[in-house]
Amino acid sequence: QYNEAFMQEENKEGNKVVFSRRKIGGETAIILNEIIEGGLYSSFFGTLDSARIKSATDEALELVNASDADVIIIDLKNVDMIDSSISIHLVKFVKTLALVGVNVIFCSIQPVVAQAMISAGVEINDSLKIVKNLKGALHLALKQKGLKIVSVDPQ
Repeated sequence: QYNEAFMQEENKEGNKVVFSRRKIGGETAIILNEIIEGGLYSSFFGTLDSARIKSATDEALELVNASDADVIIIDLKNVDMIDSSISIHLVKFVKTLALVGVNVIFCSIQPVVAQAMISAGVEINDSLKIVKNLKGALHLALKQKGLKIVSVDPQ
């Protein structure tokens, strides 16, 4: 079973919200949203195999290219399983995005996914930005753009 849908809408604040859904066997592979000016949030879902990761990263590259984004948060919290070839593909995806001027921040990597990535030989270095959760990823993305969250007096 294969079904693909793209949706783009503008919410009441005027922000673009882009959803890219590819269903293979009933699972959604990727969702992509603009969360700050020039910043995207992407989340992968389910078990990532070669066909799903290739399709999902190709879609993400197309959508990143069509936007003015220079930072993307990739949330792996909802990824159930990953193998060594997928880990290597994700690292190549990060390098591809870097070549087109997009910084990548990974967040919420589950222990089983982390183990698979290390088993695949993924090098953890300064070019691979990894934070524990989405909150940390958002703070880092804002910092990269010279922005920060401040408290406002609710008067």
